[in-house]
Amino acid sequence: MHDPSGPIQVLHVADDPTLGDLTATYLERENDRITVETAADADEALERLDEAVDCVVADYEMPGRSGIELLEAVRVDYPDLPFILYTGKGSEEIASEAISAGVTDYLQKGGGDDQYAVLANRVVNAVEAARSQRLLARRTHRLERLIDNLPGMVYRCRNDPDWPMEAVEGEVEGLTGYDADALERGNVVWGADVIHPEDRDEVWERVQESIDDGGTFEVNYRIQSREGETRWVWERGRGVYEDGELVAIEGFITDVTERERREKRLAETTARLEALFEQSPDMINLHDAEGTISEPNARLCEKTGYSESELIGMKVWEIDRSLEPGAATQVWEQMAPGDSHRVETQYERADGSTFPVEAHIRRIDVDDETLFAVISRDITERKARERDLKRVRAEYEELIDGMNDTVWVISTDAEFLAVNDAAVERLGYDREELLGMGPHDIDVATDPEEITALIEEMPADGMQVFETVHETTDGERIPVEISSSLVSYRGETAILSVGRDISARKERERRLERFASIVSHDLRNPLNVAAGRLELAAEECESEHLDHVADAHDRMNALIDSLLGMAREGELATDPEPITLEPVAESAWSTVATGDATLQVTAAGTVMADRSRLTQLFENLFRNAVEHGSTGNQTQSGDAVEHGGPGVTITVGDLGDGFYVADDGPGVPQNERDSVFETGYTTGNGTGFGLAIVAQVADAHDWDVALTESEAGGARFEFTGVDTA
Repeated sequence: MHDPSGPIQVLHVADDPTLGDLTATYLERENDRITVETAADADEALERLDEAVDCVVADYEMPGRSGIELLEAVRVDYPDLPFILYTGKGSEEIASEAISAGVTDYLQKGGGDDQYAVLANRVVNAVEAARSQRLLARRTHRLERLIDNLPGMVYRCRNDPDWPMEAVEGEVEGLTGYDADALERGNVVWGADVIHPEDRDEVWERVQESIDDGGTFEVNYRIQSREGETRWVWERGRGVYEDGELVAIEGFITDVTERERREKRLAETTARLEALFEQSPDMINLHDAEGTISEPNARLCEKTGYSESELIGMKVWEIDRSLEPGAATQVWEQMAPGDSHRVETQYERADGSTFPVEAHIRRIDVDDETLFAVISRDITERKARERDLKRVRAEYEELIDGMNDTVWVISTDAEFLAVNDAAVERLGYDREELLGMGPHDIDVATDPEEITALIEEMPADGMQVFETVHETTDGERIPVEISSSLVSYRGETAILSVGRDISARKERERRLERFASIVSHDLRNPLNVAAGRLELAAEECESEHLDHVADAHDRMNALIDSLLGMAREGELATDPEPITLEPVAESAWSTVATGDATLQVTAAGTVMADRSRLTQLFENLFRNAVEHGSTGNQTQSGDAVEHGGPGVTITVGDLGDGFYVADDGPGVPQNERDSVFETGYTTGNGTGFGLAIVAQVADAHDWDVALTESEAGGARFEFTGVDTA
């Protein structure tokens, strides 16, 4: 079907017929475009699969083949057919496996019938996207025919000085002598092999200036064809942005060699004026083949202390004391017109003092006269930074060798430049062996291509954190958490990576995953069926008993959520790190249904804590203060002592040896304050786990927690004995 908005035929695959029928009923009710057929297992689904099916929705756990195995079988004959994995068993591992197998979308089952609205929306979006893609393919074919008739070539490339081409079309071979495949594969690099060497830097700078201003660009420059012929081209292009980020450049290039030949003479007559009188923060002078200065700019006069009249007629070696006249003239004689030469040297001022400069010398022949333009820049500050960097580098290398975590300094080409003692000891390699290796030699969980992508996508001013597995020389595999950031190492951009052994944490996560799987799959599925059937029953008859059943369902869901939270919070806080309280509190606040409540964070301190556990502590305290106060607006948790409500203001502030969370609600009676932290304690319909979890988190950190009265008369939870950073 070609109409993206037409009817949609869904094949739903589920091992539970009751749940399958319920899902079909809700999907067809949510969107009248959807028609659902059901299959009990993967084999039946494959038998019924044909061109009329627009989307497959499948559970993960089924008799015989799993949902992932069904997906792999479907992709053999229907590589573009939308496939949504809709399952009660959710984990990062399953999600990763599904993505690798080519899943279109991944949705975890939840409580309540609103999950079916989400599923219906995902189905419609996936089918419309697939149909639109097919329409786009046909339009692309028409566009390709148009491009074939253009007098030049169109391209898309990454924004890189080498101009790596992702796609080229048109008269590519006629313009350059190379075929399109050679450019797209990278066998021929536009910036290195095609653009004339003398034009590369100038073209790159002009394009970047235009893109930075958010507009299109037009540039003329020379290229060298495969046969060695120099040609002039005109290029017009633009930056391509996605979500505000520059991702590529697209443009059109055509041959303008004849036009440029006509304009060349005019350009030669203006070259001298452009070299001398363009406004520049750099020092500029023009001298002849004997080294006699003929035209200095104002910046050169300012930096050297000479007047313009004093500089005219001087020899360049009277300023640049490192030049030896004979050697200098020999270098100039070897330079062809257009050649350039870069040096670092020392200039001498009129008062005899000196300063370091970086000088660029370019030969410019005008009216049969050999001239040299010298553009120089004071690099005093840069030299000072280099000296500081050398000192800091020595201190830095001494520091990383004293760290307990493994530390690597990695080049942008994915090679180890330096490793600390801990890396040598834990991996079992000699230091010399490691320095001949790279991340791909020890990382057994990340593809080399992904490692390359991670290096290329390193943020310039932030940190990149991910988990992987390293293998020692004796075959032991160690799960690690890698934290990486860009640094300057020996004058080059490099990556500093710190690896923390998370073996104990991963084992805890595996135990929790097994527990969560039992709760999610074995308890939530029948509960979802019961809730769906209850709603259908309510449409057919009225009974006060149905409301009580709905309340019981809500209570069961709350108990399951709290039970999972209790299990996770029961884990010890074994990964303390320096944490600023304000961003963690605000992050936790964003996950709680706050209504018209207000959060004020006056805490400015940094504490040593496990980030995930501290976040859960704040979430439970915020939920306790906000939700319980309005009985008409309670969520499922209900884990609250009655001391807050709509309009409540919650404050997170510093203490001398910790922090507090206070509200301006009615507070907690004195005789109940010792009981609120007990498991199961609640004044309403809650599960009684919320504040018990708070107490467990505090105990895991060896903190003391006390419930007192706030200045506004509400509740104030004080946490003391907290290590600060």
